[in-house]
Amino acid sequence: MKTIRLFFSCLLLLSAFSAGAKEGFAIVIDPESYSAAKAEVDAYAAAIAKADGYKVQIVEDVWGVPDSIRAVLKGLHFSRRNPIVGAVFVGDIPVAMVRGAQHLASAFKMDEEKYPREQSSIPSDRFYDDFSLEFEFIGHDEGTPLYYYGLTADGAQTLSPDIFTGRIRPMDENGKVRIDALKAFLLKAADARLNPPVMDQMLFFSGHGYISESKTARLDEKRLWFEHFPLIDDGRNHISYIDYSDVVPVKPHLMNEIMRPELNVAMLHHHGAPDTEYLNAAERPYMVKDAKEYIMKNLRDHLYRARARGKDYKKLQADLKARFDVPDSWFKDAFDEDIHKADSLDDASLDLYIEDFAAYGYKPSAQLVILDACYNGSFQLNNCIADEYIFQEGGTVAVQANSVNSLQDKWHDRFFGIVAAGGCAGDLVRYAPYIESHLIGDPTFRFAYSGKNLDKLIQKDSKCVWKRLLRKGTPDQKALALEHLYRKGAVSTAKLLDICKTSPYAVVRLEAFYCLSRAKGDAFVEAICLAMDDADEFIRRIAVKYAGKSGDPRLIPGMVKMFLTNNATSRIVFDTSYSLLSFDKDALFAEFDKQIADVKMVNAEEDAAKLRQSFERSATRFLDDQAAITDPATSAKERRTNIRQIRSNLNYGNVPGLLEYLQSCTDAKVQVTLLEALGWHGHAWNAGEIASVAKAMSSDDALPEEVSREALKTFKRISE
Repeated sequence: MKTIRLFFSCLLLLSAFSAGAKEGFAIVIDPESYSAAKAEVDAYAAAIAKADGYKVQIVEDVWGVPDSIRAVLKGLHFSRRNPIVGAVFVGDIPVAMVRGAQHLASAFKMDEEKYPREQSSIPSDRFYDDFSLEFEFIGHDEGTPLYYYGLTADGAQTLSPDIFTGRIRPMDENGKVRIDALKAFLLKAADARLNPPVMDQMLFFSGHGYISESKTARLDEKRLWFEHFPLIDDGRNHISYIDYSDVVPVKPHLMNEIMRPELNVAMLHHHGAPDTEYLNAAERPYMVKDAKEYIMKNLRDHLYRARARGKDYKKLQADLKARFDVPDSWFKDAFDEDIHKADSLDDASLDLYIEDFAAYGYKPSAQLVILDACYNGSFQLNNCIADEYIFQEGGTVAVQANSVNSLQDKWHDRFFGIVAAGGCAGDLVRYAPYIESHLIGDPTFRFAYSGKNLDKLIQKDSKCVWKRLLRKGTPDQKALALEHLYRKGAVSTAKLLDICKTSPYAVVRLEAFYCLSRAKGDAFVEAICLAMDDADEFIRRIAVKYAGKSGDPRLIPGMVKMFLTNNATSRIVFDTSYSLLSFDKDALFAEFDKQIADVKMVNAEEDAAKLRQSFERSATRFLDDQAAITDPATSAKERRTNIRQIRSNLNYGNVPGLLEYLQSCTDAKVQVTLLEALGWHGHAWNAGEIASVAKAMSSDDALPEEVSREALKTFKRISE
């Protein structure tokens, strides 16, 4: 184990602006960047001090290791004088690559043993901003800013950042000169702080294949925006919407809208990669001639990929011809260079790439951009899509993005409205409980607001203030008040249930639901039942997902009703089909037979039989895979694969058998894997059984240390 020592004597605390301030803010910057851009850094610091009243402290990173920076930030936050409420990492600040913490991510589940650590670790600034977590140093990739840490059982197993943070990391990529890009951004950010725009014009976009392309989800999303931002509901056109299917390719259309000078916020829902925003699918054919061209191009694409991978593309051509019964002429000129080039250009037109910023002169105007996508915020790389947004000449100064893959069904706009009510961009990440979510750019950015700085209310954390906001605040302020009152134990489950039943605001009902999901118990089951019949599509969608996380038998009637509902949205149908697997199959079919008789359907008997057969096939395969975990005849590889699969879905009737196997197993590696997988099921109706076994194993001296440590993590994950 490498020991990293901290020399506090090397700490440079400079530029103490606004000496009478009560809160502080830290700019952590590498010495080279500070030396080259000192005037711009000081201007940025002065702008923050003037706009927010913070005492801004510039911390030069003279250590180059995350432990030292974290220790300094922790000391500054818990200082009695001018405690910092936020920090920004400027330049080449080391990146913590976190391992053993996938339960803190929304979707990331890569096998840490199978894949290289650079790929299977999560780049996360929760290392720097959540002081309740504890880490152990693993290693460093020489010549890179990547430092690897394992989340230990000693600290918390849930996220609750103490400060908000952001990243400003330009590199010499895509035509940029690193220091020039840094200087330009800092001056742009300083100007935005001193001359904040009014939040008035907003856009949301949905890309190909996202949340099953549910139209109802997007209809309800726009309605929620009027709850997030009640002051804009004045009859004017404040909110624009673009769907990927509006025009093919949609890329120029979307870029033009985001470059519109009046636009303030862009919420972009799509799939992503570090260098790509996936926007369109190939245009759907409507005429016979178009259909033929569509098929021919699809066949060529298969051959191109096979040849690029060194596969036998001639054999593939023969197989495709036989499989789809297509003539030889449809493969004609498949490798003609002109046709191949045209196909490549056509494919490139569908999505937005890093190179497009320079190629199209794309300079986004929206000050705040939210990339609700996988990997667009991979700030550990030399470049990513989120970086390109802020390092252009346009108006963008803050981007919320994800460093790894991200769940489509997560609450992407939680407390979104606080940015129009005194909250800063960094608050969006502070209250997004995911290890992969980050603010790229200036985390202190705020839109113009005449009321109190919301961060000062958060820092004061007064029960009286939160109770007043719960009564008289905007919907998002009410939701934020609920969150803080719940953390303080100052709101009962009965009150939360009443809010779920009576609040006219979906964002408030949703926050009450999330609070009850942490309280668990009978109130949570009742909340799920209420939410499955909520007016808002996202609340109904989250309800069926949490029903699957619970598996409580009392939820079976509601789940079967949802499964048989004719007007359920495409995404809810998708999520329900998975969640049903958590319940007892016989009880489900008994309820299915009971309800199907009362459902009015065309071809009712035939459709009911198809639904039942389809589900029975899925459930049988699902249960067989879980039964194989405890079967002595199962190979080690298959056992490990099946254990990893139960992290996403578990039939809770299998819990007793899995716990019995866990305790009798003599393979420490299997025990660790199974304990980690069971720890994902803290909402299960029988989670107490898992917690009890994990707690006992955590203090069993006869077990290997790695088993008892994982058992402690699992116990904490469930009990927290």
